[in-house]
Amino acid sequence: MGCKKKKVVKTTILLPSDVHQALRIEAITKKMSMGELIVQKLRELEEYKQKYGGVVKAEDYLT
Repeated sequence: MGCKKKKVVKTTILLPSDVHQALRIEAITKKMSMGELIVQKLRELEEYKQKYGGVVKAEDYLT
């Protein structure tokens, strides 16, 4: 019998306090979890990179 694939994996990331605070406020405002918000932001970043190409600075993306 094979193992079931996990749909999510728990992980820990280290964020600067100002980035964490901004994400937390946005998560509360949108009534979603921090994990869901981070996944959404990563998908948006990937779409942005595909659309415009090149390297994107996180500081420019979050503001």
